[in-house]
Amino acid sequence: MSAHYFRPFRVKYGILLICLITACASTGGGDGGYGPPPIVEGKGRLFLETAGINKVNFYILDLETGEEVYSESPRASASSPIGFESGYGSIPQYVDLIPGKYLVVVNTDVEDSVEKEVEVRMGQEVYATIPVGRFQLIYFEGQERSQMPFLIYDYNLRTVLGRGMTSTEVRYFIVPTGEYKVRIENLAGTGSDDIRPVQVRMGQTQNVVIGPPPSPGQIDEAGETGDIQ
Repeated sequence: MSAHYFRPFRVKYGILLICLITACASTGGGDGGYGPPPIVEGKGRLFLETAGINKVNFYILDLETGEEVYSESPRASASSPIGFESGYGSIPQYVDLIPGKYLVVVNTDVEDSVEKEVEVRMGQEVYATIPVGRFQLIYFEGQERSQMPFLIYDYNLRTVLGRGMTSTEVRYFIVPTGEYKVRIENLAGTGSDDIRPVQVRMGQTQNVVIGPPPSPGQIDEAGETGDIQ
């Protein structure tokens, strides 16, 4: 059989292979790829490392001028009916900045924010580790989750740091890592308070349950049980 018979097949196969290689290469970055796009020319990139928390609200100040140069607030307050998370982002939050020294301020669901000084260099990536964790307070009436207002204190119960509302949904409160206490006042109209300790660690979810022991799988509909108290 003549070699000319295979030539069209070889040409078509070569074109197909080139197309496949090009398509695969195009998924390595950009909005439609698996990673972030290239760093903007003349800038450096700052990543926020928050140990798996989907999104945080933060702003960035220029340390030299004190001017706010960037802000991002993708997350609703946890006291809002829609303020809960149900998944994880594949890429950490990041921003491209002109080289210089900055202060990153991450807002939480209590009065205390988390601050981190960073230096951004041209064409380079810098990672700012933000020591935050999250917890949810789950209140049961019978076998049903119920809404109930509560207070977030420092561990010694000296200062109210924040306020929240339990939910029938999965709802996380983001706070700086550390030890806290949560308090439900006048529980079920009895005149007594229920106070529970909460230890928040980076990268972990703390679930605090008040009320009758729930049925298996009832604590976290998102499939993330975390530590239970």
